[in-house]
Amino acid sequence: MKHTLIAAATLLLTAAPSFAQEIKIAVGCPPVNACSDYVYAEDLAASLKEQGLEANVFAGGALGKDPEVVDQLSQGLLQFGLTNFVMINEVDKNILGFLAPYMFDDMEHFFRATQDTDSELLTGIKASMEAQGIRIAGLPGLGGTMGVFNSSKPITTVEDMADLRLRAIDSTQVELFKKWGVQGVVVDMPEFAGAVQQGIVDGYFNPPVVALIFRHTEFLKHYTNIGAGTPFRSALMSADWYADLDAETKAKVDTAVDTANTKNREWTLKAAASEVEGLKKAGVTVSVLAPDAYADLKKRSSEAYEALMPAGSVDAFRALAEATRK
Repeated sequence: MKHTLIAAATLLLTAAPSFAQEIKIAVGCPPVNACSDYVYAEDLAASLKEQGLEANVFAGGALGKDPEVVDQLSQGLLQFGLTNFVMINEVDKNILGFLAPYMFDDMEHFFRATQDTDSELLTGIKASMEAQGIRIAGLPGLGGTMGVFNSSKPITTVEDMADLRLRAIDSTQVELFKKWGVQGVVVDMPEFAGAVQQGIVDGYFNPPVVALIFRHTEFLKHYTNIGAGTPFRSALMSADWYADLDAETKAKVDTAVDTANTKNREWTLKAAASEVEGLKKAGVTVSVLAPDAYADLKKRSSEAYEALMPAGSVDAFRALAEATRK
């Protein structure tokens, strides 16, 4: 009888479902409310907890940098991670179409294309990631559309940027800057401040919130609101972990993901309405392009589309943008 009880107890322990474990959510940015990754993760964790699951957020890169987080997700060692979209780009270049300057008019347009429409483009990207052991839970917004920051002067025309060197995320962004007539230098974000101090770069192309989160407003004193590109992050989930959940727990996770995505949409639009004022309060000079300069930059950007995404996808993205435009 004793051996039978021990065997039964062992069976129960080994058969314990994976969802009984702590659900870890990795975030790279610090735990500040200006960071959409952190806010998204907290909303996700709160919804999971409300449904009786154990979930905790690990901010500030506590569980590793983006590549390490993605590796852990693919192996089922980590449940959720908020990373740069570049992690998806390494698997499927089509993701860049959602970021391409002037492809979508604003963040609400972006959300209509990614959340309100079952596009073949996003479905294909999700399938590509699934093959790598990762599910895309969402593409969280960061705030408003992207602009140009620099440390030296106000920018009001495309020609004003000619002598600038902008930090680029990767080689595709370097190609975009070439179309603008600007030199791009690939620099990792942790090295950006030092690169400016050393004169390697003069600024970057980013949404306003990035400068506010990392306090780059202390040395990037000029911002031009060019309204180019709809910035987003990637909320990723371990495909193996999710597949092993029972139906009830999967439904709870799905509910939590939907809640986080809905709240992020609301948060993003609210942030977009206030972040430029935040730059001004931080002592940053805010400029805009004249209508002819805006048209010039828009034309130059569209000429870079085939370098930013697979050439065969450009028309499909334009069709998606037109179908979701108001």
